[in-house]
Amino acid sequence: SYRIGDNSHSDLTAFSFHPVKHVATGEGGAISTSDPLLADRLRQLRSHGIVRREFQNAEMAVSSRGELNPWYYEMTDLGFNYRLTDIQAALGVSQMSRLAWSVEQRNRIAAKYAQLLSAGFDDRHVRPLEVSDHVSHAYHLYVVRIDFEAFKTTRANLMNRLREQGIGTQVHYIPVHLQPYYRDRYGHRPGDFPGCEAYYAQALSLPMYPDLTDADIELVAAELETALLKE
Repeated sequence: SYRIGDNSHSDLTAFSFHPVKHVATGEGGAISTSDPLLADRLRQLRSHGIVRREFQNAEMAVSSRGELNPWYYEMTDLGFNYRLTDIQAALGVSQMSRLAWSVEQRNRIAAKYAQLLSAGFDDRHVRPLEVSDHVSHAYHLYVVRIDFEAFKTTRANLMNRLREQGIGTQVHYIPVHLQPYYRDRYGHRPGDFPGCEAYYAQALSLPMYPDLTDADIELVAAELETALLKE
């Protein structure tokens, strides 16, 4: 069976340790690879492009007696400081012990959301993202698609009304091809990826974190119904 990060279908796999992720270190991330050449390249670029072996300036690397100078290193590429600090790494390791619990709780929350949304709304107008039967979902986010036009409202209005009730929501994500960098570099324009843009027009992420109680979820669903159905 395929396991994320074993790189059986990719050269590299990137993981984010942002504060809202399943394993958090405050910021930062990790990359896995089964290619030793790519691994060496990553180690070099994460630390200012520095290498400590196979030196190009051999005359500087050794003493007059031919001893390796223990302080010597070379910067052979323009790298950056992408090193995760020891404190951040320790935090990340400690969070591994709660990972299974976190995924279990998120699945509980997702099931409760699905039950309440199905009972409160026509699934043509409010529906969670579908999950394939063979997929074990980790529910980093809980995204619903809402037909705002059918409710004669806007996403901004709904988000503001929920915020007034102490409920934070977000949109994940703005289509990459519509960001200024990609529009300027590649000439992308609205309409280039209609499926992506149709999803974006309806997407809204509801609160999702493992400490949510059933009462919290019921409150979110009730306030969503009030905002959309009881204008």
